Amino acid sequence: MPFPADDYTPHGYLGTPTHTRNLSPRGVLRSWGAGFRWHFPAHAGIYGGRREIYRAGFRLALDGALEIADFARALSPYHSCNVFTFELARGAARCRATFFLAGEHALCAALEVSGARRLAVLLEYTRLLAANGEWGESGLVGRLAEGELALQGFEDGEAFALWVSPPPLDLGVTPDVAEAARWAVATAPGLPPEGFRAVTGRMGETVALHGVLGLQIPVDGTIQVVLARGRTLRQAQHRLRTARRTAEAERERKVAEDEVFWARAPRLAGDWPDHWRRGLVYDLETVRMMVRAPVGIYRHVWDAMQIQAPRMVLAEAAIDALLLSYANARAAQDLLLGTFLDAPEPNVPCSREDGSYNMVAADGTVCGTAPPWGYPWLVLQWLAALRPDRAWLDRIYPHLADYLDWWLASRRDAEGWLHYACSWESGQDDSPRFGEQPLGGGHPVCHVRPVDLHAAFAHACAAMAGFAQALGRSADIARWEDLARECAGRTEALWTGDERPTTNDQRPTIGAEGAHSGESIPEAFVVRRSSFVGGRYADFDARAGRPTDVDDVMLLAPLALGLAPAERAAALIPALQALDPEALTWPMFVWTAVEAAGRAGLHERAAELAAAVVERAYGFWDARQAHPERTLPGVACEYWPPGGRCGGEGYGWGAFTTHLVLHTLAGIAPAEGGLLLRPNLPPAWRVPGRSYRVLLHWGRIPLEVVLAPLEGGRVAVSAGGRQAELAWGEEVRLTPGAAGE
Repeated sequence: MPFPADDYTPHGYLGTPTHTRNLSPRGVLRSWGAGFRWHFPAHAGIYGGRREIYRAGFRLALDGALEIADFARALSPYHSCNVFTFELARGAARCRATFFLAGEHALCAALEVSGARRLAVLLEYTRLLAANGEWGESGLVGRLAEGELALQGFEDGEAFALWVSPPPLDLGVTPDVAEAARWAVATAPGLPPEGFRAVTGRMGETVALHGVLGLQIPVDGTIQVVLARGRTLRQAQHRLRTARRTAEAERERKVAEDEVFWARAPRLAGDWPDHWRRGLVYDLETVRMMVRAPVGIYRHVWDAMQIQAPRMVLAEAAIDALLLSYANARAAQDLLLGTFLDAPEPNVPCSREDGSYNMVAADGTVCGTAPPWGYPWLVLQWLAALRPDRAWLDRIYPHLADYLDWWLASRRDAEGWLHYACSWESGQDDSPRFGEQPLGGGHPVCHVRPVDLHAAFAHACAAMAGFAQALGRSADIARWEDLARECAGRTEALWTGDERPTTNDQRPTIGAEGAHSGESIPEAFVVRRSSFVGGRYADFDARAGRPTDVDDVMLLAPLALGLAPAERAAALIPALQALDPEALTWPMFVWTAVEAAGRAGLHERAAELAAAVVERAYGFWDARQAHPERTLPGVACEYWPPGGRCGGEGYGWGAFTTHLVLHTLAGIAPAEGGLLLRPNLPPAWRVPGRSYRVLLHWGRIPLEVVLAPLEGGRVAVSAGGRQAELAWGEEVRLTPGAAGE
């Protein structure tokens, strides 16, 4: 099935699947007007670092329109991580431009143009001179070299060669970006008499050259544009000429790869909002960019977590596997299996492809994310139910056991209580849950007995008992069941009924793993204490000998994971009702909140929270204009603050909205021999006459799930020829056919 064509935003990223942080930095390809440019070693945002060594790429100008806002029409009908098409209009002029990579180092575009007076290609090369602090870079030079426009560094620095299929009508090179923009809409003057144009600077300064090519517009046919890079001009030219020969075949291969993915991937149809329909596509294409081929210490397919500075983190790998499972359950299982197989230590430390660690606590402890962060055992249960595969479970089971045994051996105090080494290990960097942390997120916090850690450990051990039973490992079952009971009991011991003051206006800060260090956190991290006046789960400070005073969404984990008794669930209802959806800006917090609300029977509340988060995120992803104070549209980003400054661009778990749409709202979940449906659209959407459709594959079976609101607070559901009428939030098990691959 082809990629789902639509009116996507004209912003986004092309995937650079071989890019890594240390062994093979290739940079990222980020949209730039009607075009793309490399940012090397990554985009200078949160995870790319504050200093780019260079950025280079090209974009198009059409009859005086250069910026996206200048075009009468600017959208992307095809918007995958492999291939990106711009559809542009300005007056009578039309241009359809399709961009893709040929290999690692050649950016190609195929242009179809009609009705235009002038079409120009603008090339930019901006470089930080001597970024490594060593002597040997003086500036950039632009010239013609064997019929190609070359911009290259001197005495050192990458070279770029640009070729267009029709000979250019005019060209020019300038260090002045405003001058280049004027040439793009008029006529470039050519090169100076000496035949080159140079710009110089000192070590640590940033310099730039801009090239302009005015193009002949053929009566029919396609204009080809190729920009290639190399450590030398000769290497760049060789790659350019190779790409000219292979570009069309490479484009066809990438389109075919898209078709394989979208033959099984879920789509929205019917009365879902348009930006939600497109938002799911942005999400899934972002997740696709996380899946990388083996490299370095990763001998299997691995999860890059985010595209700027890829690294292996269990929590993000678990969430990305969950999201990928909606399109390809087997690939999701392989992704999570590889995470455990390739881990350099049993606790799956956060690592990079060269074997280095990127989460070492202030006391030297090597850390990986803890059992609550990313809920990996919830994901494992989901994958095992979605695609029963004894061989997969048998391979991953010993590594899961080693992980949990490591925690028991390394993160348990003398009284048997579990703890985090530091707040980084919890996932909640610098969270006030752990008290003063003068050394930052790596500060030791072993004195705190966390609620979510004990709850997640109890849930994981119960899941392991189920896995052991499925595998016939009868000797393991009793041990896991005993551990599950012990940790559940310790979780229950962390309940406190004390009523405390109702003020809590603190705004803590978090650091490297969660967001900008020093950035103000919305109240996603802190639930108002007044919400818990009927009692609450509370972390315990063993050093102070009392429960801590800080409340947090993650303290709802016992309820979200199904460990809280009915009386505890009832006591937590005011806290759930008090949650502000605008404060749920991080995947783990909204996941915990909506699962807890569902467990408490507050299905409408779960729907309201999930829908508010999805609406906010998809509004950002599908925006038509990019704003400097926001992250780029067209790609899922790290989290979803109301202001739109959404952290790292191209972050897999930011696509968690996929799960909120398909599971929390549409109500889809795996069940033995079929699927479980619990439709739970927000109340405002439950309008009789509407129809909300989800097209997906369930095992081998193409399936259309239809939710049709009825009068009287009920909904008609159908899937695979099976039909039922339910109350909203009520579940039904359907067996549309045999499960499996």
